[in-house]
Amino acid sequence: MAKGKPGADSLPPVTHKINGKNLVDQAISFFGEKPVFWGRYFKQKSTASTDEYHAVENHLLGSNDIRLLPIGRQTTHVDAGKKTGTQDGRDNAEAVISVFGVDYLASKASKFLMFLDSEGGNHSLAADYYAGWAGAVRDRSLELSNGKVEILPGVYASQSDTKTWKAIKQSGASCAGAWVARFPKHGCVALPDFSNFKRPTVALPCDVLIWQYSDDCLGGSGFDCNEVNPQIDLNKDLLAKLIPVPA
Repeated sequence: MAKGKPGADSLPPVTHKINGKNLVDQAISFFGEKPVFWGRYFKQKSTASTDEYHAVENHLLGSNDIRLLPIGRQTTHVDAGKKTGTQDGRDNAEAVISVFGVDYLASKASKFLMFLDSEGGNHSLAADYYAGWAGAVRDRSLELSNGKVEILPGVYASQSDTKTWKAIKQSGASCAGAWVARFPKHGCVALPDFSNFKRPTVALPCDVLIWQYSDDCLGGSGFDCNEVNPQIDLNKDLLAKLIPVPA
């Protein structure tokens, strides 16, 4: 099997510097090419924590033609009920739209992916929570945009988190894509052949779009390494549904 294109995600903003170089330049140097996407967190439009995406990051991503992959992050909530999931989904949709605006997003596409961050451990995804969240990110985005912009729900989780993968199917809610974490090694690891990827042990209700194959390249304030599934249509199935940020 072939190798897919590289992608990155990070807790710090992409403008964060390590040894005098921002994270985007560090990733380009490491991969030997530009990552095709960068994952960053969104929570609520009214919050301003350092791990959330801010417009100051636009120029660095946009000038390098790197698409933004939005991540809905409230990892300690995902084992809660539908009411909590619904509120979080509304908040996540509002956060994305507040940063970019309806007119800008609608000028680029009508549908955008957002991945729910499920880290497992004591907080594996619950079916009721996912039903609430998945419905809310879609409905709130359509409501705020008068039907012009629809946010599609996807899920990020560990390959071994069977409870989370089962919950997606049990919820009956839609899933527009899976982003699977499995780390054969940690740190800065070269792009592997996708034949080394191991799927979750349960049948998934959505396609695997991305493999996060290593974490903490350059440490905890660096970036995680990802590979796009080479068996999907890179542009149609992924990049066309990510945000091309303004430079």
